[in-house]
Amino acid sequence: MRSVDPPIAPRDAAGAEAHIVSAYEAHHAELFAFLARSTRDRAVAEELLQETFSRFTGETRDEPAADLVRGILYRIASNLAVERAHRQASAKRRRIAAPAPEPRLLMTERSTDIERALEGLSVDARVGLLLSGEGFSGDEIAAAIGRSAAATRTLLCLARGRVRIRRELFAAEGR
Repeated sequence: MRSVDPPIAPRDAAGAEAHIVSAYEAHHAELFAFLARSTRDRAVAEELLQETFSRFTGETRDEPAADLVRGILYRIASNLAVERAHRQASAKRRRIAAPAPEPRLLMTERSTDIERALEGLSVDARVGLLLSGEGFSGDEIAAAIGRSAAATRTLLCLARGRVRIRRELFAAEGR
């Protein structure tokens, strides 16, 4: 059901106020329904409806109202709904992109523990474990450190055991 637009507002303050009140009475219900469907949240729709009429009030005081009040109100309301959706999407991306401080701290502590545990290994064992962590195969690691595949498997197995023991010792010492 389409409402009839109220007449053009006079330039004086009393006329402008009457025009805004008549625009609200004529269009608030359909604008609210539009915003509720757009946002899928009645509380947000109410906030956006208030903001729509607040902005409409500012526009009608700056210049005379157009005879397409309904169109102006829908333009303001739809822009507000779109802006809100963009802000929410942007905030969601920022939340996803920036990890919470606790996991970051735990990761840093874990990384420090691993680095300390790797310090006690030979260069071949340390390089072999780091290459393994990067996804290189046993044969590729063997070629990189100049050992046979069997010797590399043994080296990596022993090195992992040493790192595990050292990390457990660090954890027990509370360092």
